[in-house]
Formats: sequence, structure tokens, C-alpha cells
Amino acid sequence: MAAQPHDRQQIWQYFSAIDSNRSGTLDVYELQKALALGGLQFSLKTVQAIMRLHDRDGNGTINFDEFEKLHSWLSNISNSFRHFDTDRTGTLDKAEAAKAVGHAGYRLDPPAFEALFKSFDPDRTNTLCLAEFIAMSVFLQGAGRTFHAFDAQRTGRITLDFSQASSLAGSACFCRTGSGYAAMRAAQRVHHA
Repeated sequence: MAAQPHDRQQIWQYFSAIDSNRSGTLDVYELQKALALGGLQFSLKTVQAIMRLHDRDGNGTINFDEFEKLHSWLSNISNSFRHFDTDRTGTLDKAEAAKAVGHAGYRLDPPAFEALFKSFDPDRTNTLCLAEFIAMSVFLQGAGRTFHAFDAQRTGRITLDFSQASSLAGSACFCRTGSGYAAMRAAQRVHHA
């Protein structure tokens, strides 16, 4: 759904305010700062992954049209988070996160979901805050795109040689230092409906 003219004007004002060098685009540092101003603290690697998902022209920056789509995507993820936070704690427990992931169209078997959840729960609280849920969503979207690049027939199954597996694992391991194996295992088992 496209932003209404009033919303688009507000998004433009926000974009202009965070485009500190007035280039008409946002680099990864400007985007990281903008997300932090919105209360979302992400590592530079996660912000780079967010940029890769939304940088449609592949130039390494986010222009206004891409930013507008990113803004809409973040709003949708935030709304999903609030919807599935049924106990209104401001976090998603495992059951709530599993429902949210399933609702987004990802079918993960229990061990894959467990590994995925653990990868994005660094403080081991068995809950995900909004930023952790967004990072997990970025991972799933990126892993899904990578998986589908190898699944030309859309069977939900792929066969990889070692080089391809290394490439897949490398693209999937952006999420957290030290949890690359768990993230890779989750990527191997992700099947998007």
C-alpha cells in the first residue's frame, strides 16, 4: 500500500533530516543513526543487511523511494510484532515468535526455529524485543532470497556443492557474531510458503 500524500510528506521530512550530507541518499551510517533515533539499536552488519534488502538499484545507498518502502516494511514488522505480543509484555516469547514467523509465510521445523530463535536472543531471556525480531525478519528474508536463488524449480529443496554451501552460509551469517552455525542451520531448513 502506497503512502498517502500527507504521510509521504512526513516521510520526506524525516528522510531529509537524516540525510546529513544532503546527498539525496542515505548511507549505512546515516541509516544506522536514523534507526537508533527511532529506538532501534542495530549492529552495522545488521543495518547493512537491511540496506541490501531495500537497496533496489544496488548502489549501496537508500534513496527516498527505497526509504519509503523501508519505512513501510518497518511499520509492517512493528505491527506484526505488536499483534503477536498477545501478553503485551513488549517482547515475543518463543510461541509468539513462532506464530509471527509462520504468519509471515516461513515454515520452519522445530529444531530450525529453536536455532533461529536462539541466534537472535543474545541475552538468553527466551524473548525477543522489537529490534531482535526485526533482525530475525531481515535474516529470514535474506535467507529466503538466497535459498530461492538456488531453488529454481521452487520445490522447497536444494542440492549444494561445498562452494555453494559456503556462499549460502556466508550470506546468512550476518546476524550475530558466534551464532553463524545456528543461523546457517536455520537457513538450510527455511522454506517459504
